[in-house]
Amino acid sequence: MMHPMIIRRPSSVLLLASLALCGANVMAACSSDSNGPSASSGGSSAAAGGNAGSGDGGSHHGATGGSDSAAAGSGEGGEAGSSGSGEGGAAGEEPGTVVVVPPAACSETAAWMGAAPLPSVSTTADERLLSITADELDIAFLRDGALYVAHRARAKDDFDAGTAVTLPAGYVADPGVALSADGMTLVLVASDGQSFASLSRSTRTADFGSAADPSAFQALNARAVQTLEHFAAPVLAPDGKSFVFSAFTPGQNGISVVYESLWVNAEWDMPRNISQSLFDGSGDKRPLPTGLSSDSRTLFYFDEAQSKELARFRDRPDAPLYDTIDLGALNGAIPNLGCNRLYYSKSGDVLSEVD
Repeated sequence: MMHPMIIRRPSSVLLLASLALCGANVMAACSSDSNGPSASSGGSSAAAGGNAGSGDGGSHHGATGGSDSAAAGSGEGGEAGSSGSGEGGAAGEEPGTVVVVPPAACSETAAWMGAAPLPSVSTTADERLLSITADELDIAFLRDGALYVAHRARAKDDFDAGTAVTLPAGYVADPGVALSADGMTLVLVASDGQSFASLSRSTRTADFGSAADPSAFQALNARAVQTLEHFAAPVLAPDGKSFVFSAFTPGQNGISVVYESLWVNAEWDMPRNISQSLFDGSGDKRPLPTGLSSDSRTLFYFDEAQSKELARFRDRPDAPLYDTIDLGALNGAIPNLGCNRLYYSKSGDVLSEVD
């Protein structure tokens, strides 16, 4: 794949001031550009930066985030507010403060190449990637419209042949599913589009249970009833602290936004709109999240309006997603832990590329 096109945010007085300081050999970040992928390459569950599936005593898994994370606050209308705002600034810092921004897990200058179908997952059937764990050991995908999951012992191995997942009544897989980082929990969207629930299993190689559990999503589900929004494209952060998804009112006159919810007090908290004024869509041409980097600083999503995959970058997990990379005519891009391998769908196959 050729080098991606990077769309830059506008310059500002603060940015120019930071550039001037950098010219004086001050060690500070002058943009959100990263210097390259993380040295970590994934491949083990223990290295996943905090499993989304680890709960107290191991009794609750990925849909509940694995660890409590304090919400940054609440905005008007009950939406969680970010702990800071402003282009390039950090929460609580005085204007003009030079803030060092460490390299992100995903590089804005990544040169993805070596596209190859995944053995055992890509067959003569029509497959579409839905989710893969950051350690690359568990994958969820559609095969001729049916939901399958597959496992492998090591990231360099082939996946097994895959097992069909029996969906509980009232839930579908086509709008998307999300695997927790430990592969033990699977987030589903209801067939009416207005609620989330999860399935769980005892081990990474066991079948998922048939009982849908909506308890971790009760605040989001109640909110959808009030706003009349529908859900799609759920994505769990590899560290289990945030949950990203699409919410929209159907039809060309509807509005589609991307929300991010934090794990607070054993459930997903009221969400904040992270696409507002940046990449909102309509009810029939939506930005659909597909993957989130291990540091939550890069969001991958498919833009139905442009029929292509994009990646957006931010300096901190609570900052706006400004800088954009055009990944072209692929769908469902998801990075591994080190963001040096990208998984996606194209032409009925599930493929991967390396940076």
